[in-house]
Amino acid sequence: MRRKRGRTVDVEEGESYYVSMTDMMVGVIFIFIIMLSYFAFEFRSTTAKLTTAKHPETAALLQTAANLTPKSADIEIDYKAQVLCVPETTLSETGQGAAGQRRCFAFSPPTQASTQTASAVDAQKLLMQGLDADLRDANAPITGDPASGSLNFRADQLFVAGSADLSPGGQRIAGAVAQTLMRRLPCLGFGVPAGADCAGGAKLTVVNVTSQTNLDAFSAEGQQAAALALQRAAAFHRALTAAQPGLAALRNAPPGQPGSQPLLRVASVGQSQEGASKVGDDQTVSIQFQMAP
Repeated sequence: MRRKRGRTVDVEEGESYYVSMTDMMVGVIFIFIIMLSYFAFEFRSTTAKLTTAKHPETAALLQTAANLTPKSADIEIDYKAQVLCVPETTLSETGQGAAGQRRCFAFSPPTQASTQTASAVDAQKLLMQGLDADLRDANAPITGDPASGSLNFRADQLFVAGSADLSPGGQRIAGAVAQTLMRRLPCLGFGVPAGADCAGGAKLTVVNVTSQTNLDAFSAEGQQAAALALQRAAAFHRALTAAQPGLAALRNAPPGQPGSQPLLRVASVGQSQEGASKVGDDQTVSIQFQMAP
């Protein structure tokens, strides 16, 4: 009886080939992520420059202009038609062009309103930067970004829980805030001599001491939280003016002028929300600054 002999064939597996492909794909994906992050950062930076520029059209052109060369030229302007003309030779790098020929462009001159608006924005930005620096030096616990135009404080860091009574820590914070406000606001208001020379420019129309709360507007507890928010705004206002009485004398227009009002005022904002706190422990007290346009 014969037995059949079987052959075993050794097949060499290609694992090393697939491992090298996997490493290559991981590297490609990693490079793609880096490039995507770079372009996202550049897009964000460019968008910020364009949206904060006084003249977005000029800012957009400057993004593409790499080598601006100073050049003297005789220009002609029709302010009524808003047309500007320059010699054609000025626009040629070699100075070539037909003699006497001009190239003309339409333009939009800055209006007084846009200049005033830009001035107000710049003044508020400088004010908030100064207040932020002062209060951080005084270790006042600001929350949020002062660049938004307000100084925000958590109510539980200012008041005894469930009341409108300032805690010892709240008294210290109020004193520090009052001191820095008195250092900077007289230049931006009326009625109180400033301690230093003030550059002419935008003024403040109102500085609101505002308490914000979430509440259930249809319950007795929610209405109590709304009342507590107003009491806390008034209490913080009183603490500021007690620490620096000059703050109470500041006005948004010269005293005696029609429409003149105290610069520091009180406001309360309540937003109805399901599941809102019943005792007001999630409230925020803020000082909001509004510049005159």
